[in-house]
Amino acid sequence: MVAVETSGGPLLVPYEIRRSLRGRRIRLSLGPQNQALLKVPAHGSVHDALTFLRSQGDWLQKQLRKAPPPMSLAEHLTKFPKLSGLGREFTVTLNFTTARPFFVYSEKSAEAEFRYPAGVDGETALHKLLREFAEKVLSSRARELAARQGLRIRRVSVRDQGTRWGSCAASGTVSLNWRLILLPVELHDYVLWHELAHLTEMNHAESFWNLLRFYDIGTDKHDKELTRVSRGLMRLGRAGSL
Repeated sequence: MVAVETSGGPLLVPYEIRRSLRGRRIRLSLGPQNQALLKVPAHGSVHDALTFLRSQGDWLQKQLRKAPPPMSLAEHLTKFPKLSGLGREFTVTLNFTTARPFFVYSEKSAEAEFRYPAGVDGETALHKLLREFAEKVLSSRARELAARQGLRIRRVSVRDQGTRWGSCAASGTVSLNWRLILLPVELHDYVLWHELAHLTEMNHAESFWNLLRFYDIGTDKHDKELTRVSRGLMRLGRAGSL
């Protein structure tokens, strides 16, 4: 926590510092858990970053007033009981259990049920179950789409990235954010196509975007929609991943 100065007096806020290999100056944004997120150049000064943060109290206070409180995974799935996987939308049911947490799903009926404990451990258990579901369906779908275009994936890794939906290494390893299952099917697959395009084009030059538009004709629309929904979805599951 750090105290920042505002026109109404000091404000105590949580903060996080991330190093940026490409950044040339300090950048400040509001993180997924309503924390002050500082991106600092690789060799930048932490002292300078905190000094900058302390000077941005009024801006931070304004952003915090606009930001909704973080929603739990259970609240989100109760409000939006859908998950994407294997190219389809699954209807989700949440139930409590006093036994070991588990989930079951059926491709035939496109239904998925998650059972986890009530109380303080529930969010952590649900987060773990959703990660396990994501690990089952994301790799399969990525390889299915790759096969359509004659592409070869070396390995698929499902992770808990803070701000990115996915990445692709020159080695052929594709890393995917487990929260892809929270996206609508068309955006879920758009992210997969985006990373698969990097197997051929390892940058974001025009040739990359042309290839991606070949893979996904709705690329421009999907890219804008993904930007719109990303912030809210990236906030989910943070408490459960601690």
